[in-house]
Amino acid sequence: MLKDLDSLKGILKINPIKVDGNIFRCHYKLTVIFLALSATLISLKQYVGDPIDCIINAEKSPVTSDVLDQYCWIHSTHTLPNEPGMKTNGSRPIQGLGTPKEDEQLIYHKYYQWVGFFLIFQAIAFFLPHLIWKYREGGRMRSLLEDLHFSRVKTDVQENATHNLIDYLFVNVNQHQIYASSYFVCELLNAINILGQIFLVDAFLGGEFLEYGGNVVSQSTLDPEDRTDPMSYVFPKLTKCLFKMYGPSGTIQQYDSLCILPVNILNEKVFIFLWFWYVILAILTGIDLVIRGITLALPKVRLFFLKKRAGRNLDYDQVETVFRRCQIGDWFILMLISNNINQTTFQEVLDGLALKFKGKDV
Repeated sequence: MLKDLDSLKGILKINPIKVDGNIFRCHYKLTVIFLALSATLISLKQYVGDPIDCIINAEKSPVTSDVLDQYCWIHSTHTLPNEPGMKTNGSRPIQGLGTPKEDEQLIYHKYYQWVGFFLIFQAIAFFLPHLIWKYREGGRMRSLLEDLHFSRVKTDVQENATHNLIDYLFVNVNQHQIYASSYFVCELLNAINILGQIFLVDAFLGGEFLEYGGNVVSQSTLDPEDRTDPMSYVFPKLTKCLFKMYGPSGTIQQYDSLCILPVNILNEKVFIFLWFWYVILAILTGIDLVIRGITLALPKVRLFFLKKRAGRNLDYDQVETVFRRCQIGDWFILMLISNNINQTTFQEVLDGLALKFKGKDV
């Protein structure tokens, strides 16, 4: 029965070989999935649904509502800048709308046409370090552990695979530096990417992203009558559009239109989630890099982690024998192996490798 379960698990790949850490997987799995789903939903809203509805006086307007919608979508809409302390129930009943003051700079909103493409670009950027590591890893861990991966039943095949793994580690000792360095570089790329993406989104949204989440949190702590809506400021649902055309005499005629942007209801939810997720992911990635730096700099820390993975049933002298012969690359590949096989099998690997280093037969 257990053999059947192992076979079924192998077919369904319930426990795939892991060649990276949890934080690393958050970059190319959770983040990429969310970005791809968000890009799909927003693109459907833009190209299948109705992303913008503009209202104009039908008696005075020489264009249909469809033409006006297309024009305002392509040429962008605008709002008025928020004044300090301005409330939605103040002189401007609708935030960001009204008659502009003299020399008041309008805020044009052009980003919403490109949100779907931008999110796809971000998804590719988050997936790229994983692709690089996958290429550099080359399936080595899978080839080493194919017959050992979390198997519950000890068979002749698995016994032979354990001996083959011990032989591989003994013959190739001190030859895994490039392998490990490739992973560490990809971890660094993840850190650079998450920081770069935060500033890239900020530039994409006109410098409004860095303080976006903080403003939302700070406003939520205020009394309702004292609140402004930072999400409506960054992603306005009501904007204005100025339609220009030539009149019968050749002069330019302007038509002021109020536009509703339903797509921004979705945009604001996506980007507020991204703000909090990027901040959390950046912090976790930073902590992970600090731990990695300490681990690489201090041999005692690497030995501690190796002993922890080996468990208490293995003589620590055997673990130290293996550790003394290993460079950082060998230690790294042992840690990856321990992530993919049960502790008993890992103890056998370390014990057999220690005996090999002592010149004894396994």
